[in-house]
Amino acid sequence: MNFGDLLSYARIGYTHWAVYTGKNENGKDTVVEFTGEKGSNSKAGAIVKQGLLKPGFTVENQWHGQTPQSEVEMSANVEKVLRDGAGKYGILDNNCEHLATFIRYGKAQSLQANRVLNTASDFNNEIADNFGASSFGSSNMKFN
Repeated sequence: MNFGDLLSYARIGYTHWAVYTGKNENGKDTVVEFTGEKGSNSKAGAIVKQGLLKPGFTVENQWHGQTPQSEVEMSANVEKVLRDGAGKYGILDNNCEHLATFIRYGKAQSLQANRVLNTASDFNNEIADNFGASSFGSSNMKFN
């Protein structure tokens, strides 16, 4: 694997994303991820952390169809999110995939959230057309 590789972990109903960050001082593979932790002091219920690579991942660098930044730029993004955090977690507007793509490409993106939002938007538009109501719109995203 290479620094900045996007790693996906299939979960029931969604995909978790992390970024490969190389080996630590003990020769263990590491990742950066936006994840929930039991006992976390994060008000958002999720934190950015660097930890050990867990089994069960797939390297998914081609999925987002973007050109990666240089390793220097990706490393600067890793340092930024570890230092500053990623803002309040939002399943649709600021999740682990947003963080991973921000690190690799310099632009936060979540294709799985977009699929949900597009479906919800279609549904919302149908409600608005039929009942004259609309309700979607929020942004927790800290990076971009």
